[in-house]
Amino acid sequence: MKKNKIWIFKSKSEMIFSIIFFILFMIGFIYFGKKDYSVNQISDSDKFVSEHKEVVKDNVFTYINVADAYNYVRKDDVLLLIGIKNSNWVGYYANILNEVAKEVGITQIYYYDITEDRQEANGTYESIVQYLKNYISYLDDGKMNLYGPTMVIKKNGIITMFDDETAIIKGNITAEEYWSNYQTGLKKNTLKIALEDYLRKE
Repeated sequence: MKKNKIWIFKSKSEMIFSIIFFILFMIGFIYFGKKDYSVNQISDSDKFVSEHKEVVKDNVFTYINVADAYNYVRKDDVLLLIGIKNSNWVGYYANILNEVAKEVGITQIYYYDITEDRQEANGTYESIVQYLKNYISYLDDGKMNLYGPTMVIKKNGIITMFDDETAIIKGNITAEEYWSNYQTGLKKNTLKIALEDYLRKE
């Protein structure tokens, strides 16, 4: 006996099988479509601590890339810390800066890691260097470069602080040795005055 065709299917059993397969396919499509495949991203504060163990987890630093750093440094107002990866000098300075920032009520300071951009002589990095040419330290070859740590505070279009005091060190001394209670106290006072001035409404 010849089986009747049901629409495009050759038999009733083929139709039922196709419908079940389609339903299972749609369930799978919806399930895998809603599944979160994104990699768990580490927060900026955690990332900063992983690169600078001297700083507490509850810190104010927000990472920005070279393009953002160039744009921010040209804005009217900015708080920008420039540093390099895994540097005790950056870590100790950042820890002091973080303490003072939280004390005066600052919740965010941008952090630009120059490690790779400086090594590769990135064009945008070079533009930042050129923009800050009147403030940066020069070596005896006359070449301009940024070094970490460097703190830049800009208010109303004027750079009110460019602090690279510990970016280039004289003598054989470690960051731990340099940052005595005396030096830490001096730096805290200097940063507090600068940050409070930044917050002050004219």
